[in-house]
Amino acid sequence: MLRLLADFAMQGRWRAVGAAAGLGALGIFIPPIAILSGAVVALVALRLGMGQALFVAGVASLILGALVLALMGGSPLVGIMAGLAQWLPVVAMGEVLRQSVSWRTTLSMAALVAGALVLTARLLVPDLEAAWVAVGMQMLAPFIEAGGPASEELEAALVTVAPFLTGLLAGIFLLSMVLSLVIARYWQALLFNPGAFGPEFRALQLGRYLSIAAVMLALLGQLAGLPLALELAFILAVLLFLQGLAVMHALTHAQNMNNFWLAGMYVLLVLALPQMFLLIAALGAIDGVANLRGRFPARDRGSED
Repeated sequence: MLRLLADFAMQGRWRAVGAAAGLGALGIFIPPIAILSGAVVALVALRLGMGQALFVAGVASLILGALVLALMGGSPLVGIMAGLAQWLPVVAMGEVLRQSVSWRTTLSMAALVAGALVLTARLLVPDLEAAWVAVGMQMLAPFIEAGGPASEELEAALVTVAPFLTGLLAGIFLLSMVLSLVIARYWQALLFNPGAFGPEFRALQLGRYLSIAAVMLALLGQLAGLPLALELAFILAVLLFLQGLAVMHALTHAQNMNNFWLAGMYVLLVLALPQMFLLIAALGAIDGVANLRGRFPARDRGSED
């Protein structure tokens, strides 16, 4: 099914526009689908370059704006901005990966941009935590009026999470962009270079300095009570999470283990996302320092995939 989608998008830029806009519209109601729309745009960037990808992202954003106006009665500017916000970053990431052929370079630059946005938000908004509380209460007002929890309880919860909310949202946004790029890279290999994605992904290594920086920021945030340090640590944890996934795939492959183990890991991710995210990110951090993949030599395989 996903291969058919990728093949359809690669048959012409107008098909890519239609696929991106259609998936983007569905993503408004089912957010995970937006990752696939980003993957379509990233695939165009990886295969055809930034110019074609910008065309697809721009036209698809206009279509998304028209759909928001026609189907929801909202401002088309909302749809246009939503499209550009989710597609322009993956265009940039796809171009960097295309030019550098380096996941380490691409992901490091993406994390730097995400961290810079967090710092910029804190500099530009004098009382960012209060602003988040006000926005949250406004968004949750219909829920309160419908008989939900008391406004005092919700406000207290928002006050608790507000100091970390900017970094949390930046990290979640970064994760969605990274997943779009990973899917696009998988599609590119599937269509044009079968068998290339597996070894490339299993070899993903972001280096020991990133692991050390993430741990130091997390400790600083916890011990010194600095929310900004924890926010930046979470952004780096997104990259370590991806490296942790690469470690699991590499070890499963090297030890010739049944794919049942990987399937079980992804099921647990769905059922217990926060806990599994931290566990896999920790695995990625350990691998960055201790090179876990190098400590488990590959077993003989009857056939190489």
